[in-house]
Amino acid sequence: DKHMEGFVPELLLTFPLPARSDEFFYEELPAGTPPMLIRGGFFASAAEETSSVEFSITDPKGNTIFEKKDEAEGLFHFVATEPGLYTFILSNHKWMQEKMVTFALGKGNETHLQAEHLETVEDHIKSIDKTLVDIQTESTYLWIRQKSHMKAVESIHSRVLAFCIVEFIVLLAASGFQVYYIKGLLSDRRIL
Repeated sequence: DKHMEGFVPELLLTFPLPARSDEFFYEELPAGTPPMLIRGGFFASAAEETSSVEFSITDPKGNTIFEKKDEAEGLFHFVATEPGLYTFILSNHKWMQEKMVTFALGKGNETHLQAEHLETVEDHIKSIDKTLVDIQTESTYLWIRQKSHMKAVESIHSRVLAFCIVEFIVLLAASGFQVYYIKGLLSDRRIL
């Protein structure tokens, strides 16, 4: 059954079911819970052979939502939409025959671990290799960018230095000219 594929039960129990008796199992679905898939199965045997039992499921209102009569095994699945107590009943109506019953029950759609859920060491190595190549590429790009920025800064620095030297020489010349001119004005003593 495709609904039972990958089924991992929350409850898996094997127990003796005496003659003329019923065994009840309960599953509570709290209020406010979204609709939930409930699935499971049963298998009955007696003295090295299969033997039939009656199985039924009732919803919180008492309505029978699943029933199998005189079956040795069975699978069930349904979507529980109403909050409340769901009852699973296994009955042995034989007069003298005790039966061994295995009952499995699970909620939700969790499945067992499958091959596609796992990552191999090779996948991890490929991922690490890709990450390292990305880091190396980005590092090379950043190094080249930093080198071009340093060249630009050095070029600007050398131009600013040359401009400062020229400006200093011009200021020295202007100061020398002013000193010479003022000295000439003060040293020329003509009386008017």
